[in-house]
Amino acid sequence: MHYFTFAEKDTTLYEDSGSLNAGLDEVLEIRKDVSPSTLDVIASRILINFDLSYISSSIAKGLVKKPKFFLNLYDANSRALAVSQSVYAYPVSQSWAMGSGRSYDNPITEDGASWNYRVGELDGRLWSSTSGSGGTWYQNTPSGSFNFISQSAKMFGVTSSDEVQITVGGNEYRFIATSSLNTPDDISPIFYFSTGSTTANFGSNLISEINAANIGISASFSGSTTLQLTGSGIEVQGLDDVSVDTGSNGNYSDVITLAGGGVPYAASQSFNQNTTDMRMEVTDIINAWLSSSIDNDGFIIKRQGNVGNSDTTQPEGNTDLLGNFSFFSSDTHTKYPPTLEMVWNDSKWTTGSLSPLSSTNLEDMSVYMKGLRPEYKENSKAKFRVVGRERFPEKTFSTTPSALTVKYLPSGSSFYSIVDAETEDVIVPFGSGSLMSCDSSGNYFNVWLNGYQPERYYRLEIRVQSGSGTDEETDQYFDEGFTFKVSI
Repeated sequence: MHYFTFAEKDTTLYEDSGSLNAGLDEVLEIRKDVSPSTLDVIASRILINFDLSYISSSIAKGLVKKPKFFLNLYDANSRALAVSQSVYAYPVSQSWAMGSGRSYDNPITEDGASWNYRVGELDGRLWSSTSGSGGTWYQNTPSGSFNFISQSAKMFGVTSSDEVQITVGGNEYRFIATSSLNTPDDISPIFYFSTGSTTANFGSNLISEINAANIGISASFSGSTTLQLTGSGIEVQGLDDVSVDTGSNGNYSDVITLAGGGVPYAASQSFNQNTTDMRMEVTDIINAWLSSSIDNDGFIIKRQGNVGNSDTTQPEGNTDLLGNFSFFSSDTHTKYPPTLEMVWNDSKWTTGSLSPLSSTNLEDMSVYMKGLRPEYKENSKAKFRVVGRERFPEKTFSTTPSALTVKYLPSGSSFYSIVDAETEDVIVPFGSGSLMSCDSSGNYFNVWLNGYQPERYYRLEIRVQSGSGTDEETDQYFDEGFTFKVSI
């Protein structure tokens, strides 16, 4: 099943004007303009938010199980894109107002979110409490902050089984504590650091080992109680079995844990020079919102870079020409507003007394829709019946013609797809979210039409696979003009 919901609000933040609001623009932009004379870099970022109340209640009621989520933005003539680059989505960490401005207003409108302000210049609330230079959000490192008990922590009871596991860019490294005088040799991805005596500076030894490991990150102390790791794509598991004596009273366990209690949230999608729509999986971020781990203040979508876009080593802040992304906003007059797509496998399979279509039937069969109506209301939850039968049934002397006998299609390999009848855009692709079901009356699938554009026509297509993995495998597509309209 695929369920779509439209954006509640969106806007673009433009760096070249700290207070300009563009909440009513028809296009959202991720730009990077580089001055040819001064090499100054001016960027823009997208903010977008979706109401998750219906999704949350559907999951709570058991109507939806183990869904994946995709953020869909539709191309609006992106220009001069580089051969290879990535765009990232992060959850915004503060509330914001969409505003009523447009990027071309003169004088500019300042009553909503802008590069500096969350609600507007008159309101005065900055994205950061210490700087008006840009947005703040839950970042996927470049920097990750980790709780650390004490820089001068005393260790006792440490053995070689106690370790810190650090994952950098998907590669796992192990830093193992040892009290042995003869520290084993380091062979990546395993590194050893000495605890020495009970008065040894455990924190400093670990930091020295991380920095010497040359794994693309650096370690240092921030104050006396925080171990700061700087790099990209960092995840950490701490010393679960180690007790730490601060030198006064009390023992502590779990020396190192990720600040905030979990892995940083981020999503990304790679692009090449060919302009294309965005379909970015954002399941981890949505799940964090649904579980109330973080507040749902929407996504910020941008190239990788720091808050104020001052890091000239990152794609957003360097002088590389990467082109400008343009996507339709929720205020577009086209059929392409942003959507959040929820996908899950809702198929059920109970055939009752029905018989399957034989392999011979499947080789030469026809497919038709049973009870297909010409129109469905936009908030409908509709059931579509699919019947497959042999193209030329054998003649029989039965009172029930074989052509009227319902048989079922192959389980787990019969799919449907939904296509815009005018533009040929694929709304629901063949896949795990479009598996057919079966009951005692035959094959069917359900469609929630809440997120479909009203007053448009859609076409149903069917795919049937059989004999998977054998030399008799078939994969057939049926586009028989089964069309319906979604009406207001």
